[in-house]
Amino acid sequence: MKTEEFQFKLDARTMPADPVELRGKSRDSGKMIILDRSAATIEHSEFPSICDHLQSGDLLVLNDSYMLSNTLSFRHGEELVKITLYGHEPDESSIVFIASGHKMSLGLTLTSSDDDQLTCVFIAPLPDQLWQVKFSSAERLMETLDKFGLRCDETIHLNPTYWRTAPEAYRSVYAKKPGSLEIPSAGLHFSSELLARIADKGVEIANITLHVGATEILAVRHISEEEIENHKVRSEYFEVSAESAAQISKAMDENRRVVAVGTTVMRTLESLALHNSPKVTVQAQAGWTDLYIYPGFQFKVVNALLTNLHRPRSSHIVLTAAFAGKDLVMRSYAEILDRGGYEFDMFGDSMLIV
Repeated sequence: MKTEEFQFKLDARTMPADPVELRGKSRDSGKMIILDRSAATIEHSEFPSICDHLQSGDLLVLNDSYMLSNTLSFRHGEELVKITLYGHEPDESSIVFIASGHKMSLGLTLTSSDDDQLTCVFIAPLPDQLWQVKFSSAERLMETLDKFGLRCDETIHLNPTYWRTAPEAYRSVYAKKPGSLEIPSAGLHFSSELLARIADKGVEIANITLHVGATEILAVRHISEEEIENHKVRSEYFEVSAESAAQISKAMDENRRVVAVGTTVMRTLESLALHNSPKVTVQAQAGWTDLYIYPGFQFKVVNALLTNLHRPRSSHIVLTAAFAGKDLVMRSYAEILDRGGYEFDMFGDSMLIV
């Protein structure tokens, strides 16, 4: 399938730089567009109306990961080099970004300016000023990021004052586990009050964890290949507990809808069942997924998806097209652009596909 079929013109002004709470709005105040796959219809609404589209017995699956700082200073001779962490790899290496002007080399070892016990060894150069590196300790890296880290990257240019004084604005109200390097953003739309209303309606809630990383780098989620099938995403770490696996399996066995909140949840759930026959019980597990979902993918777990409004030519919009059908998805984006007033990307509005 040609990538140009997912091209449209998007004004940068429609992509907010800050969460809604830091713009004087409530979490659940955004717009939402609803795509009904069976009826091929499109409805324009507000996010709180999600209650009208969830049913008693649905299983709402949330990603409880939240974003950490991602940038630390390391000593390189007499100068300091800012190293921005973009993701981790299954072999315990990491992907980092080095600003232009700094010449790194294979085998070079740098020491953190904040913690002498934290070192970074350069393993291999990658495109777009990225490097594969190995940190001396993953645990110490997370602790140092939490204590001394800044935010600095090409995907989200955060206001440093907001990030330090109001970090909760950048995470979902149900987030519990630090580890993401970008925001699992679909969950930002829920307020605690709205989640309580959803639960009161008889909707069951399950939590999984996927730590968002290099899949959110613009160079990764933007598809530059002419054919979408030739694109690749990077691996991300996930965890699904025994309790959540049992909830998911039971919902599938009872033919209840499994509703994924975000592409991160979609990728995790479908990774659990990737090599299973339909309706086979999913197992609790922790591991890595590099699952890339595009049209033609056979879904085995998810029945409905809540996601944000995505950039053109992105792996995210391709995923939604795999789930809802390209024609319906692109027709919905045409309506969104024609109507105006919608906001895109991390801190933008949402789409519910049922």
